[in-house]
Parts: sequence; C-alpha cells; structure tokens
Amino acid sequence: MERMTEKHLKGLFPGLAAAFFLLAPAAARANAFDFESEAGSISEMVVSLKEAASSRKTPVISTSAPLSSELAHFWADLKKDTFDDICRSAEIKLNKDGRLANVFGLEGGFKRYLRKFPSEKVALIDEAGVKLSAALGNDTLQLPELGSLNISLTGVLEGRSQVVRPLENDRYCRELGTLVKFREVKTVLPATAQRIMAMKSGEIWKLPLALRLGFGMGTGTVLNEALSVSISAGKSREHKPSVTLYRIDDNNLRLRIRLERVEVRSAGVSASSVEIPLADIGLINGENILAREINKAWAREINKYIALKLSYGRANSSGKKLLLEFILDPHNAEQLAGLEKFLSGDFGIVKRFIEMELRFNGFSEDEEGSSGLGDLEGAAGQAGQALNSGPSFAGSNIYHGQSTGLHTQVPIMHSHENSWSSSYNRYQSLANEGETMHVHQRTRVSNGSSLNITFVGTVVKYDSQKNIYVINKEKTDGRTTRPMLMYQQNEGFVKNSDGSARYMLERANGVLRYVGRNGNGTDALNLLPAAQIFPPQALEPGTDPLDAGSKVYESSMMSFKLLINGRGVQEILLAPAMAVMNAYMNMMREVHADIIDKVMDLFTINKEGKVAYDHKAAVKRLASHAPRESGTNPLEIVHTLAYAATQVLRDISSIREASGWKDQSDRLAKVASGSSKSNLKYEDFLKVAVQLVNPENISAEVYVHTDKRVKGEADVSQSYRFFNGRENDFDGSMAEINQVRDRFAEPSELTD
Repeated sequence: MERMTEKHLKGLFPGLAAAFFLLAPAAARANAFDFESEAGSISEMVVSLKEAASSRKTPVISTSAPLSSELAHFWADLKKDTFDDICRSAEIKLNKDGRLANVFGLEGGFKRYLRKFPSEKVALIDEAGVKLSAALGNDTLQLPELGSLNISLTGVLEGRSQVVRPLENDRYCRELGTLVKFREVKTVLPATAQRIMAMKSGEIWKLPLALRLGFGMGTGTVLNEALSVSISAGKSREHKPSVTLYRIDDNNLRLRIRLERVEVRSAGVSASSVEIPLADIGLINGENILAREINKAWAREINKYIALKLSYGRANSSGKKLLLEFILDPHNAEQLAGLEKFLSGDFGIVKRFIEMELRFNGFSEDEEGSSGLGDLEGAAGQAGQALNSGPSFAGSNIYHGQSTGLHTQVPIMHSHENSWSSSYNRYQSLANEGETMHVHQRTRVSNGSSLNITFVGTVVKYDSQKNIYVINKEKTDGRTTRPMLMYQQNEGFVKNSDGSARYMLERANGVLRYVGRNGNGTDALNLLPAAQIFPPQALEPGTDPLDAGSKVYESSMMSFKLLINGRGVQEILLAPAMAVMNAYMNMMREVHADIIDKVMDLFTINKEGKVAYDHKAAVKRLASHAPRESGTNPLEIVHTLAYAATQVLRDISSIREASGWKDQSDRLAKVASGSSKSNLKYEDFLKVAVQLVNPENISAEVYVHTDKRVKGEADVSQSYRFFNGRENDFDGSMAEINQVRDRFAEPSELTD
C-alpha cells in the first residue's frame, strides 16, 4: 500500500521547485510457554475477539519526553549533509600534526563543529583523535584481462575524544563566536576528578576506541574509459571498548562502559563513472602548495556529486556486547577518585578493558539464563570495586544477523539507498532477577536525497525506516513467555511539502483505523489529527484544492510504535480462517471496494483450507462492471483476491505450527516483514493482524517533531498515545523493550 496519491504528488513538486530556486545559489507448544501471566483458553480468546472493546477513546496527548537513542540516530542521519543554515558547515580543523596543549596521547587531528539537538538547541562538539595503525601486509596480483587483485591484511587501533556541550541558542550563526574560542577547547583526557566535577548539566564526554583486524581482497577494471567496475570481499574482527560520561544534573553523573566484539564477513560489487581528473577540472591556477591542496579538496567535492554510481553488497555479522552503567555522585570524593583512577590519562583504560575481556569471553547465545547471570555479576563486581559503587545496570547482548544494501546515484538529481536486514539479539541484565529478552528483528530502510549540489549539500531528503520486533522473555529457570510483536516506523524529511507531512502521519493512521475491527470497516475515533498538525494551504473561495499549491517545511519527523502483547499475538494465530479472510478483504477495500462490496458474500473456505468463491454468481454480479483503466477484468481481481487471501491463511498457519518458541518467533518476524507466501510487508501485514486483536491487547504511540519555519504555524514536538491499557502495564513493557535496545545501541553524535 506504499503509494502517494496524485494530490500528494501535485503538492510536493511546487515545494521542491521553491526549495531549489531558494537554495540553488548557495505452534509453539503449550508447555514451552509461561501461562501464569497470560491465562485463558482458546475459546475465551475467540469470545474476547468478538466482544472487542466497545469503549473507544480519542488519542491521549502525553507530555514531551527525551528522544530515544534510536530516534536521535535517525534525526542525526536525516539532517546529515543537508543544507540547513549557512553557519552549520562552519568547522575548525587542525591537521595530524596539530597539538593540544600538553594533553598526553591526543594527536592525529582536532576538529570543532556545531550540531543541533532535536530540541533545536545548538551543541558544541570538540573532537580529538588518536590513531596507531600498521599495514601487516599488502600485495597485488595481476589477473589477465581483468586487472589487479589487491590483497591486504591490516591492524588498526584508533580512538576519539569527544566532548558535547549544549549551548544557549537555537541558531548556528549566533554561536560562531563560541566556535573560535580556543581557550575553551575541551577533551576527555586527562580525566581528573577536578575536571569531571566541573562538567555542566547536559555535558557528555565520550572515549570510543577500536582495535580492528581485517583481511580483504578486491579487483576492478575500467570499461570503455568511462565506467569503473569493481568486486570486493573481506572479513574483519573488531574489539570496541568505549566509555561515556553524562552529567545528568548537579547531583548525578552517569558512567557507561561498553565492550563489544564483532566479526563481519562482507562481499560487494559496484560500478561508477570514472572521476574527472584534477587537471581537467581546472580550478585555481598556480603551482604553490596551497593551490594544489585546494584543488584536491574541491575536485573530491565535485566528483562526489557528479559521479554515476550503482553498488550492491551483503554482509553477515555476529558479536557480543557488555554494558555496565553507574550513577555516581560528582560531589563524592571517593567515587571521583575511583573514576579518575579508572580513566587514567596514560591509556591505562585499554589495559582495564583487556582485563575485563577475561570475564567477557564466557558469554554465549545458547547460555542458560542462570549461567549468564553469574557472568554479569562477575563483570559488574569487578568494575564496581574499582569505582567504589554498585552498578545501576549491567547487561549483555549476544547477536547475529545479515544485511543487504543497494545504492544508486544519478548525478546531482537523486541518490538512493535501500537496505534489508534480519537479526537476532539475546539481551540479559541483572534487573528482573536476571531475565533474558530474546528479540527477532527485521528492518527495511529507504533513504533518498534530491538536488545534491556541490559545496551546498543535499536540498531535499526523505528517510524511512521500518522495524518488526518479536520479543520473548525467559526466566532463569527456563520458562519462556509467549511472543510479543512490536512495530516501529520512523519517517522524516528535509525541505518537503505539507502534503508529504500529512501523508507521513496517514501511514500511521492507516494501521490505527483497523484496530479491533474484525473485518468490519474502519474506526475514525483513534486517528492522528493530521490536518491540525500540518494544516493544508488556505483556499480562496471557489479554488480547486489541487490548484492550491503547498507550503515547504524545513524538516519533520514521525515515529510510530505499536505493541501487541502475548495474548494479542495468540488471538492472531488462533483466529478462525473466516475471520482472517474477512480482515484481509476489509483491508483490500482500500483499492478494490467497488468490486469487493459486490461479491464479498460469495467467498468461503473450502475443505482444503483455500479461499474459494461462487464463480457463476460473481460473473453475473460483475457483468455490468467496467474494466479497470489498466484493462484488468474485474473477475481477474476476484480470483487474485481469493488466491492472496489463501496465502495469508497459510502464512498464519505456518507460524502457529512452528516447532518451539524460538522457531515460532523467527517465523512471525519473517511473515510480518514480507518474507512469506502472501508478501504482505510491515504496515500492510499489521492492517490485517490488528483487526484480529482486542484493543485491550494493543498499545500504540506516535511521536511528531517538526521544524516548520512557516509563518503563523507553531512547531510540534509531541507524543500521542492510543489504546494504552495501563492495567496491563503497556507503558512499562514498551519502555522496557526500548530502554534495553537503546542502551546497547551505538551512541549517536549527540547522545551517550
């Protein structure tokens, strides 16, 4: 159902044109589950489905909450390389020989730049690097008629000192004076107690390190002197320890210690137009060093945008993460002394991490819950002893997955990246008596940018990310709960129309309107007020809405989360075949209402479990029905609907009949993301599934954040809640799932 109406498209292009001219210059078995908290027979679930929540409530507006790490990442990626403010690109760099006054161990370059939090407040970032690398081997083998095969074996130890400080203003240009105050440059090292105590509220210190060992090989050739084709493959192992300090407020300082070991195997093929040689670009005349360096930089920038590119790659990864979190008192001299010792300025921190790796080696995906709990207690105790404090959180994440990516670039006009990934994550922490959370995930990412102008950046951007999570919780005694299903959709744009903004919210409304409908129409009571958040252009009397034009918003982001609890998932899996068929047909009324309304009562389920229909009666009823504009016969549509509904039935049956809870959860994630017979993907699958669930077993939330910059329209930064049954602790479940995932995610540019 991913489509834009003519109205949306018509409203979008005037906005793009305005932006360009403005900026161009510049069956899991029953005994496998824990039924204590989810009691109820099949008959009770069927009855509850038929009696689906008679009480309906309009969306509840919640108070604004801090962005999750995942959303902060999404926002940062959305704004990256875009033209936002002429002062945004201001950056100060020192080359690898630059020095910071007597800071031992920090070299390899320094840069200072400005970025914006989603709150629109500007942050000042000081970044200094350390890099020790060695090429362990490099050889070239000539291949007849193909070119050279490059083989390399490398080892790299690198790291960064990053300090993020929130500033007062919400405009970049107002903070240019701060950018050049070199006496106020700040680094993580030396991490003395005195410097730590002087951190301001909201300030973040980050010290990520990476030890990377890699083997790679690749070959390439130039065709017709215009097109370069290359093939590559490689394998790498990384050890990535990191420390972050976050001054929450005057009395609380958060320390996070992360350890990660990951192995990646990848292969890819790419084709691109050959870069224009430096001499042919002919920028600044002269032979002096400055002219040559400027020419090189400008040539790289120009080639970046004028190249035609196509690449495809695939990667498999597996790894382990350990996370320890401590809430310290910055006024406690004993704790600060322990922290200073732990973060000793002579890079003794590397030695500390190596020592902790001894405890880290034992973590395993198939480890029993009780054993994993013991490993966590050992690692937490070791670090806590050094810091004179007990951990506020200690957890591990064992994971594996695979991803596929496709990148295309048409010079200047458009660049697009698509990726698909699947993964499994095993999270365990000392919280909740050592409970383990198993998460099967499927992800679809689509990032598009248009009008990519040299030295200016991207003018128009639209990013989308969809995630399916299937979650099981396991006690240390081996009891495992039924699977929960969570869907999260993040969408955002830069420089786009109000019509595109409303369409973004309507994607969420497209699912919400079907909750609990059981194959019977839609419900308009639980929908986002899209027209209030993004009001259409005011019309003069007698004006055709399609001729009204559109407004151009600076940027906007929407995050839609929907959680179906264990009982709700069982309602989907145990739903009668006729209920599933009716739900599918109800959803397909979006495109075939005129036909379905005439023949719906003719559909049945035959003895083979297939959806069938009375062909003669259908012919009679549709005799006077005009063919589609595409020429498709209405009877062909009826046949296609029956076939597709059969595939939906088979998909749900395949989940129900899976052997064991882990296989069932994996199968549910695959079906919900479109790796199935029906090929219903993400929100299209949910449009069918949520109809079969009692609203009591669903919780949803939509977060909207805008930077409109349109006169007379206020920005929005708000959450809207739907169906939240607090007696079932949905808020707690959603928060727990997201909190665990956020903690283990890589810190974004502006988070810890």
